[in-house]
Amino acid sequence: MEDHPAVFVESQIKLNILAIDSSTEACSAALLRDDGQVFAEFEIAPRQHTRLLSKMMDAVLDAGKTPKSSLTHCAFCNGPGAFTGIRIAAATAQGLAIGLEIPVITISTLATLAQASMDRHSLADTLVALDARMGEIYWAIYQRNKSGIATLKDSEKLDKLDKLNLETLPASGAGHGWKVILENSPGWMVKHNDIVIDADLLPDARSLLKLARQALCENRVVKPENVQINYLRNRVADKPRSR
Repeated sequence: MEDHPAVFVESQIKLNILAIDSSTEACSAALLRDDGQVFAEFEIAPRQHTRLLSKMMDAVLDAGKTPKSSLTHCAFCNGPGAFTGIRIAAATAQGLAIGLEIPVITISTLATLAQASMDRHSLADTLVALDARMGEIYWAIYQRNKSGIATLKDSEKLDKLDKLNLETLPASGAGHGWKVILENSPGWMVKHNDIVIDADLLPDARSLLKLARQALCENRVVKPENVQINYLRNRVADKPRSR
């Protein structure tokens, strides 16, 4: 269990934000308590998200001595990523938000990965990439703004590897999509040895909290019944059912 001072701007409104993510192999939960303290759990546990997520949620709430009834918002990574994992987080966030009558904050998995990369490496921009299988990757370029928040440049994409133009790149790269890129282009790093590649980095709920706080400042919240999932694949792009 981690307990660190938060980096968020103080607000006059009391906020208790619970953030959850199960959109990749990693499963995580984090609580931003109303006094600015952050409590977080993280574990890489493929196919164990259903078992772990509720335990992690309870763990951060217990550590923060915050009853579930005191939550003001629930945030989750809404994709792109693993289909089942995204649905688990979406259904969990919806169920919690409906029961407590609180709004939901949906944040891109790629944005959360970019935030994690910027927090770790303190670089100006990053190309995040996740393995989408079938010779494709989900990817996007994010830039660090003056507040240290990952900001999307252009748009998030799903592309075949042979469609990628990787000649002009940011200062860093993150995500297991880079493993696929490098496996298919073994000579690429010889030409681009100045870029920092963190192919093992995964999104986490602590980074998600930062983006959720920013979204809240910009009033980007939704009712739980209006939650949308960011699959990027048109054939499975639908809404989770309300409970």
